[in-house]
Amino acid sequence: MKHLLALVCGIALFAAAAPAQVRHEMIVPDIPGYQTLKGDMHMHTIFSDGSVWPTTRVQECVWEGLDVLCITDHVDGRLQKQTNNGTFNKEKVDRNTSFEIAEKAAKETNVIIIHGCEVTSQIMPPGHFNALFVTDNNPIGAAMDAAGPDNQPKGADAAFRVAKSQGAFLTWNHPHWCRQAPNETVIYKEHEKYMKEGLLNGVEIYNWWEGYSPEAHHWAVENGLTLISGTDSHTPMFMDIDFMAGELRPVTLIFAKERSRTGIREALDNHKTAVFADGKVYGSEELIRPLLQSCLQVERVTKTKTKLTVELYNNSSIPVILDKAPGSEQWQIARHMTIHPFEHYTITVYRLDKSQPLATDIFDLHFTVDNFFTDADVRLPWLLRIEAK
Repeated sequence: MKHLLALVCGIALFAAAAPAQVRHEMIVPDIPGYQTLKGDMHMHTIFSDGSVWPTTRVQECVWEGLDVLCITDHVDGRLQKQTNNGTFNKEKVDRNTSFEIAEKAAKETNVIIIHGCEVTSQIMPPGHFNALFVTDNNPIGAAMDAAGPDNQPKGADAAFRVAKSQGAFLTWNHPHWCRQAPNETVIYKEHEKYMKEGLLNGVEIYNWWEGYSPEAHHWAVENGLTLISGTDSHTPMFMDIDFMAGELRPVTLIFAKERSRTGIREALDNHKTAVFADGKVYGSEELIRPLLQSCLQVERVTKTKTKLTVELYNNSSIPVILDKAPGSEQWQIARHMTIHPFEHYTITVYRLDKSQPLATDIFDLHFTVDNFFTDADVRLPWLLRIEAK
């Protein structure tokens, strides 16, 4: 009995000392008129060439605070590796299975699952495409397979058209992938043709394995394509993202009028997305300016005869890096500021001669946001107007 009591006490002490499970949640605020949904638009599972069960993908999203998950397993038979090696019975498993498992698991969570697939032509053009919001992956894969492995562009073309007949939203994945773009990112005439035909709706400007593509970003801006990001993860997320170092996975920020598949699709169709990756935000000025203003809250303003103090709070997981810009020459303020996530930051403002009175109640502080981009290498300008009496 004494031994049993000691064992029970030991287990209790161990449980009390063990660290609690803490979510690594990504926080991004809403903007006026829209809910900000965080999505991974490109992920794989064990049902193509990944090593992760679909329910794990859902659990990862819950742990990281994501709202949207697109299961985009390779749909062509060449990459149905687990079926080809006999792990799964072809008679019992089809190309919709990973979505069906994830969708069922997500019903007990707040994660919205988007039905998709990846059409994979290793030959460029066209390269790899995701078809999102499909209804049945089987005929899409069959169209790809019918062309045979030696005619992948033809098979991809046929698969795109089957997917589009289901109402799919088609995105070009990692156009800067080194295997298919070893020296430069090339926009082929085939992609221009697909865009005119409505077979190309978005482009992945950030892929976890290849990083950011300024060429793809600029091309999207020029041609009115929706900005997309995805991890393209094939392994458990902890193997890709260094959570212990505070790293966050890249996400597509979807500015939706409602939290639903319909709201998400409407946002994608109307280019209401941005990309948050590696501490940087990429998107149109009409979206990322209100996002910035939602991230930074002015908590307190204090004014004396010679000094203005502005206390800001960053209520998001997005760092904000500000550089003093033209228009603020008359003020002595820090020329470079980094406001880290969930950090309070104080801006002090003086005349160039600190002994001189401020002599105004309205302060227009001009900045360039060093990590918010409206186009390739084009940073967001921002005016912070402070009224202090």
